[in-house]
Amino acid sequence: MKKVFTLAALLLLIGVFVSAQEFGDIKGAVKDSEGNPLPGVSVILTGAKIGTMTAITGERGSFRFVSLPVANDYALKLELPGFKTTIREELVVSYGRDVIL
Repeated sequence: MKKVFTLAALLLLIGVFVSAQEFGDIKGAVKDSEGNPLPGVSVILTGAKIGTMTAITGERGSFRFVSLPVANDYALKLELPGFKTTIREELVVSYGRDVIL
């Protein structure tokens, strides 16, 4: 009985560990050249394992894409009228790690 309990506990621990690390986030804040936050920026995320995802930055210029599958081909496009469009390519989301821009 003790062996069965130990095995069950071990399998549960492995399951929690594996499922906790299947995804990651991409997050950041958009600022102008003077360091001021830019609200209202359109942030478009693409990748082979996801459909196109879009966010709009908040008051502090922040954005966040959560629970993204592990991949090394994410691209981020930032657009705001009156500002140069910025594209970041080959962003890597790895097991249990966040990409902070």
